Amino acid sequence: MTSPTVLVTGAAGRVAGQLLAGLDDVRLRLLDRRRPEEPSGAQVLVGELTDRDLLARAVDGVDAVVHLAGEPNPDADWADLEAPNVDGFVALLGAAQEHGVRRVVYASSVHAMGRYEAEGRYPIDPTWAPAPCCPYGATKAFDEAIAGVFAHRHGVSTIGLRLGATEPEPFAARQLPGWLGPADLRQLVLRAIEADVRTGMYSAVSANSGGRWSLGTARADLGYQPVLDSADWADRVEDDGAGLTTCRHP
Repeated sequence: MTSPTVLVTGAAGRVAGQLLAGLDDVRLRLLDRRRPEEPSGAQVLVGELTDRDLLARAVDGVDAVVHLAGEPNPDADWADLEAPNVDGFVALLGAAQEHGVRRVVYASSVHAMGRYEAEGRYPIDPTWAPAPCCPYGATKAFDEAIAGVFAHRHGVSTIGLRLGATEPEPFAARQLPGWLGPADLRQLVLRAIEADVRTGMYSAVSANSGGRWSLGTARADLGYQPVLDSADWADRVEDDGAGLTTCRHP
């Protein structure tokens, strides 16, 4: 059986750096505005998502896209978020539709549901209506909405993963409830690429003690079986007193 070809956007970023080592069984095509490190055999494209010609070359012939590109700072202003987080994603979905890409797996964020965490409404069910806690979270809620439109109107299969604190290991107490470790990140993305699901939104965290973010639908729909728990780092992280994975501003 031929290995699928997968385009990874934001390939020079922090999350991609934790993911790419686990994509050994796919043919990789990498895209970023700066040149990423190149796994053996990967194709590399450098430029902006809003460059239509570049996007057309990037998605041509790929089976799936893993979209990680964007501005990841939850404290950023809308002016710094709109182009990378909204315009770039809309352009990517349009190119995926035009070129018959089977699936787009994209990075949303727990910040799209951050108000529930601020209110202490646990466990947070990914089927609830989005409730962003900041402009960054609002861009992710928009991405989820437009991805649903492309699935509904144009038949592009879209799977959104609400990433938590995606780090090799948690380094602050606020990251413990929503931490996503590398092994679970890799498993979840591969499951999302392969799952028999047309469209959906899923919590993307490890099996962390306390269970603030419900993993029920990720387990049922995607077959996700996380193996990591942030509790293993609880006695080693900085106690920053924040208490929340998401926005900490009033």
